[in-house]
Amino acid sequence: MSKLKIGLIGANGRMGKAIIQVLAQSQKSSLSSATVKAGSVYIGFDSGIHSGIKETGVIFDSDLVAACKGSDVLIDFSSHTGFSENLSIAVAEKKPIVIGTTGLTEAEKMEIQTASTQIPIVFSPNMSVGVNLLFKLTEIAAKVLQEDFDVEVLDIHHRHKKDAPSGTAQHLKEVLLRAFDRKEENVIYGRHGMYPERDPKEIAIHTMRAGEVIGDHTVFFLSPEERIEISHKAQDRKTFAVGAVKAAEFLSDKSKGLYNMFDVLGI
Repeated sequence: MSKLKIGLIGANGRMGKAIIQVLAQSQKSSLSSATVKAGSVYIGFDSGIHSGIKETGVIFDSDLVAACKGSDVLIDFSSHTGFSENLSIAVAEKKPIVIGTTGLTEAEKMEIQTASTQIPIVFSPNMSVGVNLLFKLTEIAAKVLQEDFDVEVLDIHHRHKKDAPSGTAQHLKEVLLRAFDRKEENVIYGRHGMYPERDPKEIAIHTMRAGEVIGDHTVFFLSPEERIEISHKAQDRKTFAVGAVKAAEFLSDKSKGLYNMFDVLGI
């Protein structure tokens, strides 16, 4: 049985490197293309050498249309600045796509919704199996604890990360809002200055950007009598890469529709 051919967008970044490493060891899938921004200094480099493994023979290139034609499924971990163009090419070429790009606007998320009526898409703020269990456990806890507990979310990432809060923290917020039946107006982002006593419906999100932390997320549920903490701490970017490849393999037999990692993992 031939391997699934995966085209990688944003292949020279941190996540791109991790996905290339995972695909080099995969029994089911292989790297078919590795695209980077037009004008990138990495064009012409071997993707494997750049990723710290042996040569793959797949060279960094900026031609996404050609990459689509030679791939079964796409994985996009590029910058959100080129996201709309990448998505439109995937739609035009009728290629399934896994979207791990963070920092997307509401308008860009609507583009995903529209595109999913034509092609199959997995969109998730975090591809890690463990983080998706964090989402599910947070949902369960919130539905059980309800108004009796205060809720705070802590998001810690490396000093290079540009978006804050992270896509994962934003998704945790959405999970909590749905479970508690609350609105965005109940959310605060960090605290500064003088505040009245905490509103019982408040959900607070705090962001730290320091060092080389790959990604730590903790949801705190606190009552006067006890505290519950649900945490996930990434130790290697490969955890996200493994999930992204699983998502690509999941899409290989889908026709169209919008899916998330719960669909991929069956939870």
